[in-house]
Amino acid sequence: MNSRLTRLFFLLQNPWLGLVSGILAGFLFSLLAAGLATLPPNAPGILDLQLAFRAERLNAVLNAWGEAGVQQYVGSMWLDYLYPLAYSVSLASFLAWLAARPGFWQLVLFCLPLLAGALDYVENTLHLLMFAWLLALPPALVFTAALAASAKWLLIAVSLAALLLLGLRKAFQVYFPNRGG
Repeated sequence: MNSRLTRLFFLLQNPWLGLVSGILAGFLFSLLAAGLATLPPNAPGILDLQLAFRAERLNAVLNAWGEAGVQQYVGSMWLDYLYPLAYSVSLASFLAWLAARPGFWQLVLFCLPLLAGALDYVENTLHLLMFAWLLALPPALVFTAALAASAKWLLIAVSLAALLLLGLRKAFQVYFPNRGG
């Protein structure tokens, strides 16, 4: 497993791949945000939907969105299946590039955005299952979707913090090469 992960690390260790997939992620995000802009005024946002751990709370969000808002969300779900791939590849690529060598902690950091993307797929699939097929909100699925979304956001935050720290370390090494680091 470690050799496959190391090969993936080196495969994605390309700042151009990170940049292109980051631009794609930004474009997809703008399309998703434009769709959410059609929600009724003062309606709860996407984070309210993602972090609704109870069926009653999720139902309140969906009711505030109205049938048209829910249909818009479900209809744009295909974009939300491309988006996790784009942002997770971008973050993982930049983390691998900045880490340079795949030691244990570098591989852990490299895996965080990939795991976040996988959790995003779990969340999206559960939402699609509940809103488009079941037309019901089973409490266990609601809780699992919110848990996946919460973990996803935590992993993205840690990945972004790691990118910042690794970027600062690399900048320090470039601008102050005789000071170690």
